[in-house]
Parts: sequence; structure tokens; C-alpha cells
Amino acid sequence: MISQAIGFRVEGVSAKTNQSQPLSRVQNSNSIKLYGRDDLPQDYLEGVFDISDADNDFLYYRDEILSKNNGAESFEFLCMDSSRGPVSISLKRAGQCYTLLIRLVQGNLRRSIEQKQVHQPWWKRLFRFGVSPYDVISSVDRTLPVSRLKKIEDPRLPQALLTYEEQQRIKGFKFGILYADDGQTKEDQMFSNVGSSPSFEKFLDFIGQRVELEQLRGFRAGLDIKGGSTGTHTIFRRYNNNDILFHVSTMLPFNPKDKQQLERKRHIGNDIVIIIFQEGETVYKPTTISSRQVQVVFLVKPVHIEDRPNDTFYRVGVVSRDGVAEFSPRLESDVIFRQDELFLEWMYSKLLNAERACYNAPILNNKLVRTRTSQLKDIATNFT
Repeated sequence: MISQAIGFRVEGVSAKTNQSQPLSRVQNSNSIKLYGRDDLPQDYLEGVFDISDADNDFLYYRDEILSKNNGAESFEFLCMDSSRGPVSISLKRAGQCYTLLIRLVQGNLRRSIEQKQVHQPWWKRLFRFGVSPYDVISSVDRTLPVSRLKKIEDPRLPQALLTYEEQQRIKGFKFGILYADDGQTKEDQMFSNVGSSPSFEKFLDFIGQRVELEQLRGFRAGLDIKGGSTGTHTIFRRYNNNDILFHVSTMLPFNPKDKQQLERKRHIGNDIVIIIFQEGETVYKPTTISSRQVQVVFLVKPVHIEDRPNDTFYRVGVVSRDGVAEFSPRLESDVIFRQDELFLEWMYSKLLNAERACYNAPILNNKLVRTRTSQLKDIATNFT
């Protein structure tokens, strides 16, 4: 199903696996290992993106840090430069509890600490000085440049930080879906498919809902909702409070004069996680997709089980570039999934965790760090 290649990690079915029967056809369901409820960890949603709450620092800063309920106070600190780059720290004191949002070039950190846990220098304790915000910050993380932090009282700064958080905020997720017919081994062949197969269309209806682009509101994933330049329909699903759109190769416009189908590649080739739906017995090579932006490929192959003709089954393999950390849920070798709600939960949690893992891969993380560094320096320059 998938060949090994230097620079890539393969999960699931490998071409080197000793197969006694074709990958796309199985005679007896007793000879296979079906993925079941016990194979999905109880905490499979733990850590999966939730951009309406847990992963939305715009809302966290606005509603938690800036809130003045019950006499709470908020403080802002900036540092132009340090061993950790420019730093912004927002701190709220509410009674005996402190809540912090720490902005670093590597990303944001949320922290909280109770006053009894705050460490003070001995001389402050000796003279019974009260706990200062600097004591709190040092107690939360001693690697922060506390001595270089400057307290900012400019009333315009919170709005500037809200704008920063809005720019950083993930508004939705986009994944590519590429159809590969039996025997197709090159990406140009896959991108040039106009038609598909009943099994592929069934998979699309399973993975999400077909929606007209003109009806899209909110997150659009770069699709044209007015002029029709990116087709008429897409696949959409809302999962774990996230809006998810798919760039489907056969739904994007086909240009008969363009062998490489650059318009389709412009969308799918810029997604960092894609799905290739592959018919037949063709072995997929991890080097097939040339885009450096694509970090993870899910290979989905329909499987026909002769004694279960009324059910739909899939084999799944996952190919990740070196530098992408392993992500859950686990995928064992030679497992077959039945098309049901369990597989849908597994697929989406795996897709979203793949996206999260890719953000820390060098090629993407370096870009994000450069962007955050520039933005935090601009804020520090304007307010210190």
C-alpha cells in the first residue's frame, strides 16, 4: 500500500507487509482485524483543536484576563528583546489567584498560580512586602526575562494585543482530498482526474456534507464564493467546534490545457495535511507529492469484504515527513476500518492532531516564529 522512503515515517499498512490477499479485496471477515471502540482511547479528543474555546487565545485574553469582575486587576508587561526574543505578558489578579497569558515567539502559554505558591526573595518576606506581579511571573517560569520586563499602563495596549491575538487565531481548517485511480503513480495523473468512482463519492458523503460555495459563511479556506473560479461545491463538516473545509481535486476546476493542473495544486498543494483516496492495488510512494508544504498524507483505500457485502470498509495509511512529531490516535498495521461513526471520530481526531503536529515541524514553525517575532517587536516598539 505504501513504500518506505528516506525522510518519511509510515503508519499503518506498508508495501513490505506480507499480504496473503489483495489489499482491496478480502474474502472472509474472520481473517482481518477490524478497528473497534476499544482501539480508540477514552481521551481521544483531549488535545484536539477546539478553536471556539480551548485554543482561542483571543477569547481567553478578552474574557479571562481583561475581565474586571469581583475587583480583579490586570497588568501588561513588554520586553523588546531577550534570550527568548520579544515577550508580552498579560496578568490578572483576582483575590488570591493570578492568571497569565504569556506571548512568546514560539507561541502562547496560559498559566495560573495561587498566591500561596508565589516565591518571594527572603528580604521581601523579612520586611513583609506584598507579592508583586514580578514575583508572580518569576514563580510561574524562571526562564522568563523578568528583569527586562517593563510594566505598560498605556490604555491602547490591550486593543493592540487583541488585534495580535485575532491575527494569530485559527479560524478554521482546510484539508486536501486527491482522487487517485487504479494504476496512477504520478501526481499529475491524480490532479488530472475529472471523473471519480462510486466508492470515492460515497467516501466524500461520509466525510462531510456537500455544500454550495455561494452558501458558505465564515471560514472559506481560500475558495471563491462569488465568482465560481474554484468550482461550485465543496465538502464541509463541523467537528469539535471547528469549521472544516476540504479542497477536493475533482470539485476544483479542470483545465484541459494545463498538464500540471496548477489551479488545483494551488489549493491542495498548499494544504499541510491531505487525503489521497486510492483505488486498486497501486503502491503509493511517499515522494509522489512534490509540494514542500504538504507534511502529512493520509492514504485511504476502499476494501471489499465478500462476506460483508452491505458494509463499506477502508484501509488507512499515514505518511509524515521527518520533523513532524508522532500524533494520536495510534494506527496499527493491517487494521481495517468499517465506515461508521467510530471511524469518523478516529479520522477527524487524527487529521486535527496531524495539523497540530505540523505546526511544530521545522518548515512551518520557522515561518510562524518569524511572523510572531515581527509582530511582537512592533508592539514592543510602539509601547515601550
